[in-house]
Amino acid sequence: MNKEEMEKIEEIYCQNREKLRNFLIDLLKSHEKDDYSLDGLKKIVRETPFLMVAYIVNDDCIQESPNIYKDHINAQKEGMNRRSFLRYITTKRDKFFLSDPYYNETSGKIYVLLYEEHENKMLFFNFDIKAVLEHLGLWEE
Repeated sequence: MNKEEMEKIEEIYCQNREKLRNFLIDLLKSHEKDDYSLDGLKKIVRETPFLMVAYIVNDDCIQESPNIYKDHINAQKEGMNRRSFLRYITTKRDKFFLSDPYYNETSGKIYVLLYEEHENKMLFFNFDIKAVLEHLGLWEE
């Protein structure tokens, strides 16, 4: 990932933020009937295109599930304080909130964080935003 690519992603993202937000929410809405147990989240991650990782955070900002990826589960961050992620979330509480693009050092990809408030939990879904832009025909080399 280089600086020019990040800037290009940010520019396209800013111009299409609402379209992208609606697209990602629609992807997740196909799983509204699923529960948010570990098995339910595994299914959501496995079946949702562009979704790279998902996890659950409680109202005290403590991650209460492992990080769930398409091909594995990583429990290292379970129990971690996720309060720092609240800076990505607007003060206006909404059922869904989409962050700005950010670089994920673990994967080397640029993600956006889609947060969903669900009962007394916060669901965090990290999407590969470049793959989404390519899929929607918004990315040109």
